Amino acid sequence: MRESNYTVYRMKPRRRWPYVVLVAACAAAALMTWQLLTAPRVSAVTPGPEAYVNKRVLTISLDIHCLRNLKNLRVALDGRDITAGATLRDDTLVFTTGKLAEGRHSVSLSASSSNLFRRSIDKHWRFTVDTVAPTLKITGKAGKGMINTAPATFEGKTEALALVTVTSGSIKATGQADKRGNYAVSAGLPEGPSAVTITATDRAGNSTTRQLDVYVDSVPPQLKVTRIAKIVRRTSLKISVRATDQLGKPTVRAKLNGNPCTISGPVANGTIRLTGLAEGSHVLSISASDRGGNVVTKRQRFVVDSTEKFGSASMRPGARGKDVKELQRQLAKAGVYKGKLTGVYDDATTSAVQQLQTKYGMTVDGLVGDNVLAVLSGKIIVDLSDLRLYLYSKGSLVKTYPVATGVAAYPTPTGSYSIVTMQKDPTWLPPNSDWAREAKPIPPGIENPLGTRWMGTSAPGIGIHGVPPSADASIGTYASHGCIRMHNSDAIDLFNRVVIGMPVIIRP
Repeated sequence: MRESNYTVYRMKPRRRWPYVVLVAACAAAALMTWQLLTAPRVSAVTPGPEAYVNKRVLTISLDIHCLRNLKNLRVALDGRDITAGATLRDDTLVFTTGKLAEGRHSVSLSASSSNLFRRSIDKHWRFTVDTVAPTLKITGKAGKGMINTAPATFEGKTEALALVTVTSGSIKATGQADKRGNYAVSAGLPEGPSAVTITATDRAGNSTTRQLDVYVDSVPPQLKVTRIAKIVRRTSLKISVRATDQLGKPTVRAKLNGNPCTISGPVANGTIRLTGLAEGSHVLSISASDRGGNVVTKRQRFVVDSTEKFGSASMRPGARGKDVKELQRQLAKAGVYKGKLTGVYDDATTSAVQQLQTKYGMTVDGLVGDNVLAVLSGKIIVDLSDLRLYLYSKGSLVKTYPVATGVAAYPTPTGSYSIVTMQKDPTWLPPNSDWAREAKPIPPGIENPLGTRWMGTSAPGIGIHGVPPSADASIGTYASHGCIRMHNSDAIDLFNRVVIGMPVIIRP
């Protein structure tokens, strides 16, 4: 019997090492994953980095993942170790500070770990304590309650980077100050009055609030003024002024050469009357302002040239003509002008007038008014030898008066002086002299030793004055203590003819 055909299979032995490797790899992966998941880290801090807080005593917390796995933990506040005062709450490290000073503070945390991926952690950050409310200044016209912009803009200064809020009813606008504390916030306020609240809140939450009543008027007033010719041939002008505004009557002001002028009538149809205009250049400035702070100004320059006769009108820079040439000639005689006789009231002429005013103790303004004209055109001469006072005007003798002058023991001083004071009904005050040691002041009255008029000179203690009836007989003699006496009626007459600054020459 034949054997059948068949194949015999034998099992080969299995290899086990790939499984070992796979298991090892899985274990390693699991370990690595675990190490990653348990790696310590600071997830959050309070207060946060660069935060601003408005409390002096704080609770500082650090959320630390796997906090309890850390070793050698150390916490410091402003470089001072405070680890002993810290407490653990799950994964949070908490400590309370003492009373902190205003300003910047620092917190640092350090610790070690057995974690394969993070052997240590270090955390450093800063925060600022600020418990002081910010300043809040509102500058410009808005600070005075006037706003002339649309929308209304509030500008000023506060703490750097503070938040500034403007509210008025349902209207609210916000802006942030820059690093220098400058802010500008615009709010859509209606025309007219509004009550506004402005609040500045700093980064720590401190705030300052101001209440402000403002008036918004974004449209400037209308102003119409009579046009003045460049050269005016008269000394008086009538100028029409018309000013209107959308929200009421504007305020109108006028100035001639910097001095206020009166405006008569309503502002919508007012009039300015200028009289006695001096020869020379003038500037008339008229402005209209509304409650919103808008200002419209009309400014006109003109020259008055109404006469060629010197002394008939006051003068100022810009004047031209024969009268100015005569002024320069008189100034040259007075020793204060050395230029050519140009007939133009220029800087050199102004300087000469100022020198003359300084010389005679006048107000130094460079303008030729009554006092300067009196000095240049008039003078007083007192002659001690014939006991007469001579009054000159424009080089001519105007009047002669009899006088009494000082006795030998108290002589009237000679020399060149000027009138420095003028008084009606003066009070006599005892001089610092032996003869008046026991005397007392005498008020105005019929027996006042000075009469009713006193014209003091630049000679110390010496003046020209009237006398009471009891001393009237002394006129024409040497009877005074140095002063120049006159009949009381003559003193009144002279008083009305002289001005402060007029030269007084006393000759032997």
